Amino acid sequence: MKIAVLANLKKDVPLIKEHPPDDEYWDDLDSPETVKAVVRALRNHGHKARYIAPNLNLIRRLLTYKPDLCFNICEGHFGASREAQVPAILDMLRIPYTGSGVFGMALSHNKYMAKRVFEREGLPTPPFALVTDPRRLPLIKFPFPLFVKPAHEGTSIGINENAVVRNPEELARQVEWVWNKVHSPVLVERFIEGREFTVSILGPEALPIIEISTPTGFYSNRQKEIDPTGVRRTCPAPIPAEKSDQIKRIARRAMEALDLVDLCRVDMRMDNQDNLYILEVNPLPLLLPDPEEASFVASAQAAGYDYDAMVNRIITIACERMDLPIAETRRIPRLFPKASKSQSKV
Repeated sequence: MKIAVLANLKKDVPLIKEHPPDDEYWDDLDSPETVKAVVRALRNHGHKARYIAPNLNLIRRLLTYKPDLCFNICEGHFGASREAQVPAILDMLRIPYTGSGVFGMALSHNKYMAKRVFEREGLPTPPFALVTDPRRLPLIKFPFPLFVKPAHEGTSIGINENAVVRNPEELARQVEWVWNKVHSPVLVERFIEGREFTVSILGPEALPIIEISTPTGFYSNRQKEIDPTGVRRTCPAPIPAEKSDQIKRIARRAMEALDLVDLCRVDMRMDNQDNLYILEVNPLPLLLPDPEEASFVASAQAAGYDYDAMVNRIITIACERMDLPIAETRRIPRLFPKASKSQSKV
């Protein structure tokens, strides 16, 4: 197949005053190492693959390249629905792509709306409240300690060592800090004291579960991006088979509730009474070719996939879902037809 790999790179961040290039706001973007590894994996399996930057020239570049399929891992730059922007373009162009569509991407990136879906579907998630104005905190009807994080971010962006708050004064201070950091709504939820797990889903497979242990009792942005000292990731997680099956069932139901397909990673916590709670679902798990940093890659490795096999399994799963033979070439409609001699130039 002819495949376009689409990803937002950290080196290409927009230059804006609110978020300079070294701001953690951009931490969920990919590195060139990830893109090179994905392209190499596709080429090693006989595909013709090329990286295309999803900038303002994306539509014309896709129409020129004419891919049969896009390998989409774009996080986007702006807006609560930014992970849905490239899928929307691909839908408009009628180009098939890996991963979830517009609705699933937008819903899962909005953690507040995702949690409302979980409640509606009877899935366990900590009680929560949304802050839309840091000067007017909503009435919190559940007990401290609470956990404070951005409502529309990933990669633990906006989560520092003070994310767990134990009284109203700490809550007000942390909400203001998060608001000033991300300039968007803040999610407050009951902090579940206990063990943390992440389970990756690859098509029909729930991969081996990872348990994450940290010095703070939760995963902060600094621990993910700067200093992982004391962070331990154990795969497979040391839990009974029955509990492992329960975690995987809940993860699968969460994925389906958010209309996600092909792949995702579900983060959960288990309290001291062994009750499970969904924290969030990531439809674009990190694919950095380093299992020490990328949980999805580590879980796939534990399931027996090397990196190339994992990437090409994603391709196969997407093609099967869309009933698209891997060898089939799709004709992309021309959205910008060449002007005839009778047409005036713009």
